[in-house]
Amino acid sequence: MRVSAVLAYAAAAVLSVWTAGLPSGVPLPVPGLVGLAWTLIGLLWLRVVALWIGRSQGTYFWLSSGEPDRGRPVSLTKGAAGVRRNRFGALLRRVRTYRYDDAPWVYLRQSVVWLLLPVSFVALVVLGDSHGSPHVRSLVRAGAAYETASVAEVVELTERRSDEGVTGYRSTLVLALPGGARVRAEGAATRYEPKPDSRVPVLWAPTAPGLGGMVDDGEGLGRYLDRDWGPTWRTSAYGALVLLLVLVAILPASIAAEDEGIQDMAWSPLAQTVHAGVVTGAVLAALPFLTGTASGHDVAMIGAACVSLPALYLAMPIRTLL
Repeated sequence: MRVSAVLAYAAAAVLSVWTAGLPSGVPLPVPGLVGLAWTLIGLLWLRVVALWIGRSQGTYFWLSSGEPDRGRPVSLTKGAAGVRRNRFGALLRRVRTYRYDDAPWVYLRQSVVWLLLPVSFVALVVLGDSHGSPHVRSLVRAGAAYETASVAEVVELTERRSDEGVTGYRSTLVLALPGGARVRAEGAATRYEPKPDSRVPVLWAPTAPGLGGMVDDGEGLGRYLDRDWGPTWRTSAYGALVLLLVLVAILPASIAAEDEGIQDMAWSPLAQTVHAGVVTGAVLAALPFLTGTASGHDVAMIGAACVSLPALYLAMPIRTLL
């Protein structure tokens, strides 16, 4: 079970760190990440099943006691290979029987999880921004370009209003590109009223002008053409926010719960079933983005996952205090 927990953590760390470094425009799906996500889910539930089996059996029947078999005669003529095997076996027994429930080990394991939590949160935020609308995805797949176009014709125009008055405009525009091509941009969002010969930035596909263009001067659509890996100021700010939550809420709650309560929670089948369920929900919410099939509904699921992960790791130590 410890092995499955370590492997699950490693899978979550690789998945989260890689995804957290994605800019919004990196084309997905990434098959390796999808396989890693399913591996993480499988390892989590493998540990849960093992915990429930252990609870039902009263002991973990697949682990030997580590005591020598006193009913079996021991050869007095062992070679070097036998000595090496005995030393290796002794090392394994020592590792297996070590008290991993001591307070330093308990808090070390907790700290490792706390470090992963902000990265996982950032990864979910990045995935929520990774594709944009289906229209944007179709433009990117067709080889999108981000250029400044001239308004040739304003077909429809509506104002966007708030309590403070007009905040922008929605329109359908016919745009003239520098190379002479013309595209139609429906639902164009601009801060200023578009007029013939005014200039607007547009995302379009030169090889597929029939797809039309997309105009939103408040979003910065050029980001969908970025292909570099690395954190951004925005994602770093989200990570810092969750790290602050860890320091001011999750850490004090865990210290108040004490290491015995945390250790009991870590080996409780029911608690770990809830834990696996929440993490699985977060991974499943991310899968549509990793497979390139995300929709607007999936963005809401990512938002729910962003809330559920910090809530889980705050609720678990609080539960031990009740």
